[in-house]
Amino acid sequence: MGASNSTRRVVIEDSNGSGVAVTVSQSVVRRLKGETESEPKFDHTESRREHFSDAITETRIPSREPSQDVKKLESYYQSKLAELEKKNASLLKQTTAQFAEAVQEVEKKFLKTTGPQVCPDLQTKVYQCYQANPDQTLECSSVVRAFVDCVERARQNALLRKG
Repeated sequence: MGASNSTRRVVIEDSNGSGVAVTVSQSVVRRLKGETESEPKFDHTESRREHFSDAITETRIPSREPSQDVKKLESYYQSKLAELEKKNASLLKQTTAQFAEAVQEVEKKFLKTTGPQVCPDLQTKVYQCYQANPDQTLECSSVVRAFVDCVERARQNALLRKG
């Protein structure tokens, strides 16, 4: 009792007269009757030992030296590393060239060319005045005012020429 499933044979006759056989196992009969099934008991430790011993024998390494495998793997990964370094260097060159090209394009679009200096003589006088009077910068206010007026006139003239 327990480990083997016994089958019960039930025959139901159809009204046509042809016999139909339905096979019902004991566990189905017990479930239909509402009885609980007792699980078959067997020794787990013995089957585990057999399983692990089979697994160990299957995973044994051939009698080659492990150092040969390590050397092969090392050379394989060294070649992969060299290949990746070459790809990285080529990508670096490509992105550097693209970046330089983009910088030139942006400079061409947005940086304006500078024109000639405006009022260079007054600019020099302002600089000399600030050098001569480092603690009294208000002494240079008249020279600064003349420089600002000169710059404003040059700006107005440039706007009139363009517009």
